[in-house]
Amino acid sequence: MKKMLILAVMLSLCACATSGKQSTTDFNPADHFLGADYAKLQAVPELKGGLGWRSPEFKAKDYTAMYIEPVKLWNAENMVKDSGLKMDDLNLLATYFHDVLTRVPDGQKLQLAAQPGPGVIAVQAAVVEVEASSPVSNALTSVIPVGILLSAGKQVATGQAMGVGKCAVEVKFVDAMTGKNLVLFADTKVGKKYSSSGFTKTGQTEEAMNEWAALLKERIDVLWTK
Repeated sequence: MKKMLILAVMLSLCACATSGKQSTTDFNPADHFLGADYAKLQAVPELKGGLGWRSPEFKAKDYTAMYIEPVKLWNAENMVKDSGLKMDDLNLLATYFHDVLTRVPDGQKLQLAAQPGPGVIAVQAAVVEVEASSPVSNALTSVIPVGILLSAGKQVATGQAMGVGKCAVEVKFVDAMTGKNLVLFADTKVGKKYSSSGFTKTGQTEEAMNEWAALLKERIDVLWTK
């Protein structure tokens, strides 16, 4: 009886985890913070799974500072319905991403600008999707044999194990004076199944944001050293 109850719980968790929005290959600019420019993105090895585009007119030497605009929540009302988080939680995540981005300029190759101006790149970032971690579901599907099987099956089918979080961002790097796009970036990260960051609802989202900031630091180091 106990085993049957556990199995019923696991099947219920699996059903909940796979009942979200259906994926589609249709491209709708309204679905993206980048709008129609999202179609320009391509897979770039240096972005470690992310998508990117760089203007052929972009020259790193023309810029000495970076201004980080407040991070947006794209389609915030829908995100509240789909994420498993409250609006206050999502606003805190947007603030968190802004804060980690402000630590990207190293003060040498690029300064952190207090406001837009000549020689400044403005960073316009948006969180476009969030799925909260489920610590209980993650734990059950990590230690109970039937749960492990169900989680593995979901990961094969969707690329995301049961109970782990997910976050997607889209970012514009624009000339602060002209508003012209210089670089575009988009990426989606899924939390790791056996990670301590999955012990809280937003831990894996914050981990993803830290990784994106670290990647940006790497790219700045490369581009401004050339």
